[in-house]
Amino acid sequence: MLKTLKYTFKLWKTYKTNSVLYVLRQLPFVKKILPPSLSECKVLSFIATLIFLVWEIVAMTYGKVIYYFFGITGIVNLSDTPEASEFFLQTLALFTLVGMVLNVDFLSYRKDKQYALSIFKLNAKEYTLVDLFYSFFKTVVGTMPFILILGPAYNIPLWFCILVPFLVALGKFVYSSFVLKYYDETGEVIYAGKKLMSWIIGGGLAFVTFLLPLFEVKIPVEISMGIMILAGAWGLISAIKIFTYKNYANINKDMLSQSTMAMEKARNSSKTYVSSSISEDASVTSNKAGFEYLNDLFVKRHKKLLQKPTNIEAIVVIVLAVLLHGLFLVLGVKRSNMGDLFSRMIPYFSFLVFMLNRGGQYTTALFLNCDRSLLTFSFYKKKRNLLKLFVIRLREIIKVHLPVGLALSAFVISFLFEPGNSESIHKCLLVFLTIMAENAIFCIHHMGIYYLLQPFNVNTEIKNANYYAITIITYAALYWLQLQKIALDVFAYSCLGFSLVYALIISILVYAFAPKTFRIKA
Repeated sequence: MLKTLKYTFKLWKTYKTNSVLYVLRQLPFVKKILPPSLSECKVLSFIATLIFLVWEIVAMTYGKVIYYFFGITGIVNLSDTPEASEFFLQTLALFTLVGMVLNVDFLSYRKDKQYALSIFKLNAKEYTLVDLFYSFFKTVVGTMPFILILGPAYNIPLWFCILVPFLVALGKFVYSSFVLKYYDETGEVIYAGKKLMSWIIGGGLAFVTFLLPLFEVKIPVEISMGIMILAGAWGLISAIKIFTYKNYANINKDMLSQSTMAMEKARNSSKTYVSSSISEDASVTSNKAGFEYLNDLFVKRHKKLLQKPTNIEAIVVIVLAVLLHGLFLVLGVKRSNMGDLFSRMIPYFSFLVFMLNRGGQYTTALFLNCDRSLLTFSFYKKKRNLLKLFVIRLREIIKVHLPVGLALSAFVISFLFEPGNSESIHKCLLVFLTIMAENAIFCIHHMGIYYLLQPFNVNTEIKNANYYAITIITYAALYWLQLQKIALDVFAYSCLGFSLVYALIISILVYAFAPKTFRIKA
């Protein structure tokens, strides 16, 4: 076991250090001063190793920062009495159950795992258990400081705060043992999030967790603590199955095989879907000219990829609105209370608007079915032409997202509107303005990073460190926004102003830098 631990650590270090060196090589300005062979430079290798160690420490904590300070406390703050220990503990307990089925890193695919088992032929059982122990260690160490900070603030006993990280980590053993049992019965390797039932259970629990503080429903502290203790005890019993299991060699072999095939199938199906979405109907044409003709033809031939999904999203949003109205009617919730509830939730809809935005699919289709060919011509990369087509495409992508934007606006307005109340009418107009402005912001965002970074290589794969960094920053900004208590009118006018300024800034950047950045990459 110690030998496996030693080799595993060396492999993790080498793999992640090389990943750090690769990222450094992608950064602008930095890549110009780095030597061609980074791995042979001892100083850079030492720096990369330090970055790896720091990153491992950060990796144990940054997710927990979002989870505890943004996720759990964000939901607790939906209550009018967020200081209540019942709300904190019930949210923590229910989210622990969600994590048991949707956040378990057991037998999931990683490249370093493939190297360890397929190339270096490490003992499958020892490697799996070392990996599991390390995951347990990261959960405990990463959770401990945050629960010791937040727990006493919500009057949670210190002994239970110390116990929480271990209960959370042990709870993840439950799903791990289920994975092993399911493999013995079916020969199929599963992991958290792959089975539909996992999503149904996890999503249902998350929805309930979200609703409880909204309706001021408190679960007694003793019951919440009992749920977590039982989850930990169940995990401890499940650990017996994990440590005595004898078929790790076969289950890992099948996991790597199934994962590789699934990833290849996903890549091919995504590319095939984008390629096949183009209409081959010869009658599809346009009476426009120049770049307007090119864009109009592209949009008409990609209705299946662009317009159809947004229309479906809009229908789903409307159906959800009807179902929620029915639920609130059954629960006897007053319209005024519904209005107060949704007016407080406006910042949360920013994240929903972002998730429903199909800018990523739109730019993928642009590259695969249009720009990959046209970028070989010099006239296409001239400043004026790039800016002109950028503006045309930006206008079009905003038009494509109009149905879902209108549906989301109608969704919220249907809860805010009160007949005869002039203030509610004003709020409805602000909501409409906010959601439409956010829709435009995310369209500008996707189109901007496409032109300024062009993250796709010739195989339509995204291999760009800056692209991933911007994506992470975007998610972090949206999480931060959800925690801010901003007046609706201020939020609406801020969104509108930001959309106009952002469009102008991105347009200037595209004109200045796109001739160099918008190109085909190897």
